[in-house]
Amino acid sequence: METRYLQFNDAHLRCAADLIRRGELVAFPTETVYGLGCDATDEQAVKRTYLAKGRPSDNPLIVHVWSKGQIPEIARDVSPDAQKIIDCIMPASITVVLPKRKIIPDCVTAGLNTVAVRMPRSQQARDFLRYCDVPVAAPSANTSSRPSPTTWQAVKEDMDGRIAAVLCGSPCDVGIESTVVDMCGEQPLILRPGIVTADMLEELLGKKVRVVTDPKEKVNSPGVRYKHYAPKVPMALELEGDEQKLKNLYLKLQAEGKNPVLLVENPQNFPGFNVYCIGQTDREVSRNLFSNLRALEKNYGYIIASFSSKTAFAQSILNRLVRSASHNVV
Repeated sequence: METRYLQFNDAHLRCAADLIRRGELVAFPTETVYGLGCDATDEQAVKRTYLAKGRPSDNPLIVHVWSKGQIPEIARDVSPDAQKIIDCIMPASITVVLPKRKIIPDCVTAGLNTVAVRMPRSQQARDFLRYCDVPVAAPSANTSSRPSPTTWQAVKEDMDGRIAAVLCGSPCDVGIESTVVDMCGEQPLILRPGIVTADMLEELLGKKVRVVTDPKEKVNSPGVRYKHYAPKVPMALELEGDEQKLKNLYLKLQAEGKNPVLLVENPQNFPGFNVYCIGQTDREVSRNLFSNLRALEKNYGYIIASFSSKTAFAQSILNRLVRSASHNVV
């Protein structure tokens, strides 16, 4: 298959939307990561999405909408708390899990009776979704287990020849996937952390929000069940900013001929080492995390990352880092 690379103009947006309605797959930018879109009501298109990614079919997809008015068409029994999130936060980097309507095929939701719904903050994403005028199921536009793509060039690395088109938009501003919150029960459950934190939701809703931390807990969430975000080379993670520990590990790996690189908060403290900056703020770390991993895997044999921030949002970044390193915390 020849993949087309389209721009954000009227003609190309119409072309991309037409491809979606014809059952094809189109990658598009959001503020979090690039998504791999298909018509969420087209069972065959959804199955092609799993195939293109190499994604297990028991891993549900998020359904994207451009308008709040589309949500009642795909979800039912929207609780007052869920409605408050929709009214007060969306469009935003948040996905709400709700009971689904029959219009959404079971293959979208991995057989669950719930659907994950998101209205992106990105204007480019909403413009594309408006042209589509159908709910669009979209996981991240990478092959399964790889770092999520935050530029169209990263999408091309994984998806060229696998999908019909890529909408070449802006680099993603947030850089990690949306917060997923299950609103089907009495207590809101954060199934996947993101830039919208539990503290923010508790302030809005006036009630305690539980964050699922046990990886064995059965949840209704996309993107939490399998290996994710991994570069092609081994990776280790250090969480206290212990510079001597980082240097010792680097020198050990270097002596073993593994060509390591450090991804740290203060690169100037490592003269003579292969070293890159992970970011000076949480937002910088988040925005550049996956693009850093994709860049470093091309030139080095082992990535040693260090991240010591303890903020609420830092916990969402840490979630991705730990999984990128396959839980190899030193």
